[in-house]
Amino acid sequence: MTQPVSNVKGVSVFRHPAVDSARGVAGAWIGRAWRSRPAPADLLPLVARWPQGPPPLAVVRQVHSSRWVIVREAPAAPAAPLADADAILTARRGIALGVATADCLPIVAVDPEAPALAVVHAGWRGTLAGVLRASLEAMAAELGANPARILVAAGPAAGACCYQVGEDLATRFAAAWPDAASRIVRRDRPGERPRLDLMEANRLQALEAGVPEHSVHSVDLCTICRPEGTHSYRRDGAEAGRMWLLAALTGRAGGARDR
Repeated sequence: MTQPVSNVKGVSVFRHPAVDSARGVAGAWIGRAWRSRPAPADLLPLVARWPQGPPPLAVVRQVHSSRWVIVREAPAAPAAPLADADAILTARRGIALGVATADCLPIVAVDPEAPALAVVHAGWRGTLAGVLRASLEAMAAELGANPARILVAAGPAAGACCYQVGEDLATRFAAAWPDAASRIVRRDRPGERPRLDLMEANRLQALEAGVPEHSVHSVDLCTICRPEGTHSYRRDGAEAGRMWLLAALTGRAGGARDR
């Protein structure tokens, strides 16, 4: 279900009820906050308006990989990239994690009881490399998350309605998920260029990692054909801005200990 877009002081914000209802976590996909590619430091004024007060911000240099990094303490330098990676994990409350996208899939995963949180940047390269599955497995192995409790929610991204790809890439995705090839690679008519469903491929990764099907959600908003509030590299080329996914563990869940 597509979620309403709110506008706060010129910033488009997408939210999902599943994330908002999860105890001990705050998260949002930030849409048209910038007309060009922002630096992470440009997020600091936005983070300063965080409901619980301005948290430290952790970001990475995104390289379209399956690599993840764990944040165990507040970053020494605010908004300075911690490593080359495409997922950021933490069990510490009060640290905001951020990834930037402009067609790639931005994903938040949380087990509030552990507690454990991840934000993930999943383009086609990272999806093929298994970035979400690797992140969920690391949440369990490194942070004590239980896959049965994990909530996964994906924000605006290039949708299967518009995301055309070449035959070679379609073949690689079909080979990676042969049992779901027709759902991941879409064709309405014979001879039509294949279209890629990034959300479906990542949904299957979540299920492979043990997340229940009812715990995987999406805002169901295509950045290519829905320009209101979104940025798209496919649509706008080098002039495209970036959206940011921001999430943090907040408060204190009953019985949980920070690590």
